[in-house]
Amino acid sequence: MSMADLFEKCVSFINALPKTEMISLEDKLLLYKYFKQGTIGNCNIGAPSIFRLQERKKYEAWKSIENLSKEEAKKKYVETVQGLYPEWEKEI
Repeated sequence: MSMADLFEKCVSFINALPKTEMISLEDKLLLYKYFKQGTIGNCNIGAPSIFRLQERKKYEAWKSIENLSKEEAKKKYVETVQGLYPEWEKEI
């Protein structure tokens, strides 16, 4: 299976998790930044106000991996999902 296919399956798995699934903020930010970098590339938005804490954290996470290739970001996303849910492929 190609990395692109594996990435798409991981994204589908994460999106299908129940809203009650407990994922730490740190792990959510990892998934967010690798997803954005893997699908869009370098951060292309301006920095949100420091008073918009959630948006600011997401921005800073994405910006922190600037210049990571899309392919490498997808790989890191897959690795993060595999680390959080070692049995994830059995659940899809």
